[in-house]
Amino acid sequence: MTAALAEVLRVEDFAVHYRTPRGPVKAVDGVTFSLRAGERLGLIGESGSGKTTMGTALMRLHRPPAHIVRGRVLLNGRDLLALSQRELDAMRLGEIALVPQGAMNALNPVMRIRDQIEDGILAHGTPTRQELAERVAQALARVGLQADLADRYPHELSGGQKQRVALAIATVLNPSVIVADEPTSALDVVVQRQVMLTLGQVQQGIGAAVILIGHDMGLIAQFADTVGVLYAGKLVEYGPIDDVLDAPRHPYTRMLVDSLPSLEAKRELRGIPGLPPPLLNLPPGCPFAPRCPYAFARCQDETPLPQVVPPGQRVACHLYPTHAELPVLP
Repeated sequence: MTAALAEVLRVEDFAVHYRTPRGPVKAVDGVTFSLRAGERLGLIGESGSGKTTMGTALMRLHRPPAHIVRGRVLLNGRDLLALSQRELDAMRLGEIALVPQGAMNALNPVMRIRDQIEDGILAHGTPTRQELAERVAQALARVGLQADLADRYPHELSGGQKQRVALAIATVLNPSVIVADEPTSALDVVVQRQVMLTLGQVQQGIGAAVILIGHDMGLIAQFADTVGVLYAGKLVEYGPIDDVLDAPRHPYTRMLVDSLPSLEAKRELRGIPGLPPPLLNLPPGCPFAPRCPYAFARCQDETPLPQVVPPGQRVACHLYPTHAELPVLP
């Protein structure tokens, strides 16, 4: 379905490093993907894999010592990395918006909800007071909140209500792309489901594409159409969610899937041994090699490049094209 829709976002060879006295920390290293209107992309990986850095840097919301080393971020044909600050301010919220991680701390504690929603509207136009009030009420109604909540302060809201307010702020101008950075963190499972259902309904209502950043493969599987698996700043597997879950091609993805409990098949849960590598002065070769049960000599010396592996994944692994799928481990 999404294949016939127009492309709204294209990220090409995107790299973000952190400057340190000991050298650059390569938090995001050569990531490439595209997003079509209405598509739901899930970006998943362990803590420290570069997910949040990429989400904020895509909108140039990163802060020093982070800096963008190379790449292009084409939003509706315009490169966000080449825009002036004034042009970028117009694109933010209007065409691309961020639902930040931890809405508990994202809202201004001394401003009423109404004022925080109005800020974004006023930054992109000069509506009348009546129009402003109507748009605030519409933004809250879209996320399932009553209009009178606009006159409250953040401390008067529950965690789920705060997260919905953050979503209302992000979508008040009907952006083309919503970047949701772990929108259900610090919420209980019931509220998590409600927030994700709301995000899906809002996204469908305005026809936006969504980048959902998280570390919960189960949550990503329920929401996303496409999934990108990040490891040590690199996109190691990318493809349709059903293909990736049914037949993961990268060893790291395979081990992530095997770590999920299943109601359909009785099997032993397996963790992933070891820890992600430090991103400062990474050694040559595949960054997953020290933890990979399939690693061989080439993996220690040569960094794998992404290649297309049937049925439709893009995978960075030296096992291909020699193999059609992951070999069975003894």
